[in-house]
Amino acid sequence: MNEALKLMLTGMSTVFFILIMVVVLGNVIIRITNRFEVAPLSAAIQSGSKQSELESSKLAAIVSAVQITTKGKGRVTSVEKMSD
Repeated sequence: MNEALKLMLTGMSTVFFILIMVVVLGNVIIRITNRFEVAPLSAAIQSGSKQSELESSKLAAIVSAVQITTKGKGRVTSVEKMSD
């Protein structure tokens, strides 16, 4: 009985340790990835005819929705109309 308890505690602590490592490494990878910037929004807006299809009020609504949802951490890099 005593050896079974030791084996169970060893296994559970190993799994717990590995799960903690997965969470910490995942957060580190996310933070490193988010440090690199993508092309700014102004470059996407200046791309040409695609932008003329979208009204400026709709673009402003999309950008503000992304900022509110991501609490200022997200950026809109391009907006494309999906075809049916």
